[in-house]
Amino acid sequence: MSELVLHLRHYRDFADEHPNTTVIGTDLSPIQPAWVPPNVHFEIDDCQQPWTWAPNTFDFVHIRYLFGAIIDWTALFKEAYRVCKPGGWVQSGEAEVEFRSDDGTIPPDSAMATLWWKLYLEGGAKLGRPFDVLSRGLQRKGLEEAGFVDIVERDFKLPVGGWAADPKLADVGRYVQLTMENDIEGYTLLMWNNILQWPKDEYQIFLMSIRKELRSRKIHSYMTVKYVSGRKPEEPAS
Repeated sequence: MSELVLHLRHYRDFADEHPNTTVIGTDLSPIQPAWVPPNVHFEIDDCQQPWTWAPNTFDFVHIRYLFGAIIDWTALFKEAYRVCKPGGWVQSGEAEVEFRSDDGTIPPDSAMATLWWKLYLEGGAKLGRPFDVLSRGLQRKGLEEAGFVDIVERDFKLPVGGWAADPKLADVGRYVQLTMENDIEGYTLLMWNNILQWPKDEYQIFLMSIRKELRSRKIHSYMTVKYVSGRKPEEPAS
């Protein structure tokens, strides 16, 4: 069995759990760790260019967190279809970084509600690389147009902050909150200043507002994650 992984954080667990597989991870940058399981290797590649592998190479292709990076999702899944073996599976995992709440605790005048998602929607539209992948149904649409069958969808809520009643989800939420607080400038600076060229004197106010809202125990926010899997049909009997 061979697997192509288009997201580097997934490879190690899969390789350890399936020692008889060959796992290939790809990325645009050489950010791979020095030590990897013996059945893993990495290649520097751009998934939006024609893939270098021969048809019918992989049993499983895992693609994750490419929102805001892909111009043509159907073309991406057509390449995955080409290199996937008949009967093999392709899995796409994507997130939508819009803050949501089920209990109305995100104030309508907050930075979460007014500026955050607008930043990504308008920036993605200007770049031609959408961030609203889930809202548009681009995963299922792309898999269907590529020719996959038996498509299965799974939806998850990713809490932001430790408000969830489930202890495990609360831990996840605290980790997400800390990550966002630390990296918020890296997530937003290029889009704000360079792509959209919004007023620079308002940027620090935006950052302060988002950080304050992330720390608020009154706000029960989450983001959505969707995994969509499809099977390449078996070749017809000759």
